[in-house]
Amino acid sequence: MFTNILVALDGSPQSLAVIELGRKISAGKPANLHILCVVDGAYLLPGVHHFLAENPANNEASDGLVYPPANHEYHEARRIVSHAVTELTADNRHVSGLIVGGEPTEVIIREAARLKVDLIVMGHRHLSSLQRWVEHSIVKEVIDLAACPVLVENQETEPSC
Repeated sequence: MFTNILVALDGSPQSLAVIELGRKISAGKPANLHILCVVDGAYLLPGVHHFLAENPANNEASDGLVYPPANHEYHEARRIVSHAVTELTADNRHVSGLIVGGEPTEVIIREAARLKVDLIVMGHRHLSSLQRWVEHSIVKEVIDLAACPVLVENQETEPSC
């Protein structure tokens, strides 16, 4: 049923459960899985807004300077995406990795539309009452804005299925 799937990861311990859910939903049939990690736009290297995780890392920005916090953020995102790509690559699956800068909800919705996915798989952080007053729920916003179904892993660390 779902053959073009976006798996959004944030590097939390729950990401392992999200990867496993992506594996289960795509098992036994040809599928394209797009692994996405969103990097805070404040930590993007100058001149870089969108990169494939398969591309080699470059510690030097387009202006010829090195930005240690941006490099750290990129390398961490690359580690997250590379791990997921390795875990999900199997028969009948084509897996690609993306690291994109910006606000998570906007990036997930934009990439889902650009890639024409028919399902988004992502995790959900359980917020306390106080946190809900201060922080917004990315998964709620994605569910409200997505043009396709959103499958949410709600377990903190262990796969639910």
